[in-house]
Amino acid sequence: MYCKPKVNNGSVVIYYGVKGVMRFPTGVKISKSKDRNKKFIQWDYKNSRVSIDVNNSTDMNRIISDWLVKADNIVSEYLKDGATITADELKRNLNNLKEGKAQIKTSLFLDHYDEFMERKRVQLVERDNKSNISYATYGTFRSTIEDYEAEHLTTLKNSDVTNNDWLNHFHSWLTSKRKKQIVTNGITYKFKTKGNLKPASVDKRFEVLTGYFSYLKEKELINDDSFLKKYKRTEIVVTSKIKTTLSISEIHKLYNHKFKSIVKENVKLIFLFSCLTGFRWKDIENFNKDFISDFKGGKVYKHIAQKTKSKKGKISTIPLSNLAIEILKKLNYNLKIYSNAYTNQVLHKLLKESNLFDQLTLAEDDTTGKKLKRYDLLTMHRGRDTFITNLISIVPLHELMSYTSHEKLSTLQKYIDYSRDINPDYVSIFDKPQ
Repeated sequence: MYCKPKVNNGSVVIYYGVKGVMRFPTGVKISKSKDRNKKFIQWDYKNSRVSIDVNNSTDMNRIISDWLVKADNIVSEYLKDGATITADELKRNLNNLKEGKAQIKTSLFLDHYDEFMERKRVQLVERDNKSNISYATYGTFRSTIEDYEAEHLTTLKNSDVTNNDWLNHFHSWLTSKRKKQIVTNGITYKFKTKGNLKPASVDKRFEVLTGYFSYLKEKELINDDSFLKKYKRTEIVVTSKIKTTLSISEIHKLYNHKFKSIVKENVKLIFLFSCLTGFRWKDIENFNKDFISDFKGGKVYKHIAQKTKSKKGKISTIPLSNLAIEILKKLNYNLKIYSNAYTNQVLHKLLKESNLFDQLTLAEDDTTGKKLKRYDLLTMHRGRDTFITNLISIVPLHELMSYTSHEKLSTLQKYIDYSRDINPDYVSIFDKPQ
């Protein structure tokens, strides 16, 4: 980055210090209060952004990142021509953009991709995604487009990609094997991606493409993105991902398996609570003991699932088993102990240590092709799959959907573990009476 966000007396500005000093106001303002070190309490100095605990920080950081990318793009354009833009010139350019007197070039497909990536980065930080694994997918997509342009000796424009013909061609190209490098006009280009993608990887590329198209539509750079959504829905066919879940007996075995480490014991109990309630991670973080109530001789937990809270706000009513209550008591009704990333890290270790999940699966490591064991596939989110899979055959669907806050059966079915053995007893109803 050539520029940097800073706080100037409570106002967040874009700072640039070449041939003068520029402090361009983003319009974002934070509290002027400072701590004992004379630092603004609402500013995250490490990440140069508004602290995530500030109200509306997501929108504020999006505005800051948009202006930061615009400023960096302008500086970059000057550097391409071998020139250096002064602080006053950069401020004049940004003011022209702000007043609508100028436009950042928009015809090339990747022109706004950096802005899109920055918005995604901010969103992922807001979700406390410390591993940043998901963010890497957006960088891979940029490399994929750059490889496509290099191989086809073209620079894609928005008008080139907004049609089904290009989608079909791009889809086919993704699944084709790629050379390591090509030589064009005496210049060697080394490909950054390998090609020969499997359906699941193709689906990821189209997922990013769909998000970017929505972004371009929002900025009124393309008129329609419905054709892409339809193409993805009908043409990107991904077979069910191999997953694994815990049976009822395995839940009890893991519960009875004691670990010497207090941390592992805590993580084990949190994971098992998810298996017994179908809690997502955000629901675990926002668990509140006050929402437990008596119901027909038992206990239920009523809450609005965090994933749907900003949409329809459907209330989930989850019956709590005696084992779930027992786990809550052991944890002193505190589920938010560790971060999501750390919890999954410890969970993987304790599951391996327990020797209860050493069975090989049909799933393969993407890099080595080696078959994975069940403990490799189990994460906190598999707790929700476990809950649904164990109940799907014995609980009426409308009842189960009240537990999980799902409104569509098709969405509920995505959580089912189809690797479970079938039950041949079901077809006994067709047998002749003895």
